[in-house]
Amino acid sequence: MTKIYTFLLGAIIYSSTLSHGQDPSFSQFYANRIYLNPAFTGVESGIGFAGTSRTQWAKVDQGFRTYIASVEFQEPYLRSGIGLSIIHDTQGIMQLNTTSIALSYAYMIPMKRHNLHIGLTGSWVQKSVDWRKIIFSDEIDPVFGAINNTTAVPFMDKTTFTDFDVGILWRFEQDIKIGKWLFRDSRASIGLSIHHLPYLFLKNAGNESFQNLHTQTSPRITLHAGIVLPLLYFSGKKNKISISPNLKYDHQSEQLLTSGNGLQVFTYGVYLMYEGIYFGVYYQNKNPISETKNTNALIFAAGAYVNTGRKERRSFFIGFSYDANLTGLGSRAGGVYELALRWNFRPKATLFANNEKRRSLKRILDCNNFF
Repeated sequence: MTKIYTFLLGAIIYSSTLSHGQDPSFSQFYANRIYLNPAFTGVESGIGFAGTSRTQWAKVDQGFRTYIASVEFQEPYLRSGIGLSIIHDTQGIMQLNTTSIALSYAYMIPMKRHNLHIGLTGSWVQKSVDWRKIIFSDEIDPVFGAINNTTAVPFMDKTTFTDFDVGILWRFEQDIKIGKWLFRDSRASIGLSIHHLPYLFLKNAGNESFQNLHTQTSPRITLHAGIVLPLLYFSGKKNKISISPNLKYDHQSEQLLTSGNGLQVFTYGVYLMYEGIYFGVYYQNKNPISETKNTNALIFAAGAYVNTGRKERRSFFIGFSYDANLTGLGSRAGGVYELALRWNFRPKATLFANNEKRRSLKRILDCNNFF
């Protein structure tokens, strides 16, 4: 089994002249807000840290492992957010590694009960592979296994390039009344991000080929929306119980939004939150309606927020999710496990605005109850 997966993944790498790379996708997508949309940069006040570890195809040797860590800073006086992210992705036992260091910036336009965020991310990306661990088809003897010498001639074991992403985000709060139900101070967000901009404008940029040929990561567009609805009917005036429906749509291909071309994924579901503890169930498929033709999964998530410190309300978040693959290879290769952490350790940090100036600024909508 190990040799089979090694051969399959090796073939994918060597045939990169005919294919295009795909981006990692996180189940707890709001835990990786900068990766989801650069417009989220600095959405939470002060200085915060976030990190996620994701393991896919756990039953396969090494499988797919993705790690991301980021630091964000919001400066309300400049209405800006700055972030630094490091992403590392490893695929299979042949160690196909991708490392990205990204700097993000977002400008926030505060209104009475609304915020408009515009973000940009610039990245330095390096990909590497260990050719010694790859088994090619001409090495395999039908009886004795991998005993032959390959005629494949690796050209490079590393390649580097730069990349850029943009995004826009609208966040707002308002009271919503549906029949007898009143959802007071509901929070919502709608965003759009476009990743790998060089592919759209510079056809020779972002070359990720190990054979010194022209291969780029295809552009990706992400649309996301979510809302947090306090259930006053159950919790009275303290707004302890909330539900949060969310939707994410990804489309990655050489021609964005072209029907039948490339990869598209719908992820949607709902969280139930009570006093900082939440549970969620999501469904993921190529099409918005459930069907078994394509690989699909149920995502189960749980987590909690903890406030620490007395002078400053430092918030610590930990979340865990499991993707139960219902069809396709994933059901035999194992599910997907994801651990997410976030810590806002300096919620009042600022460089330019003292207390008097901060009071005179138009308030940037805070980030309570947003994942």
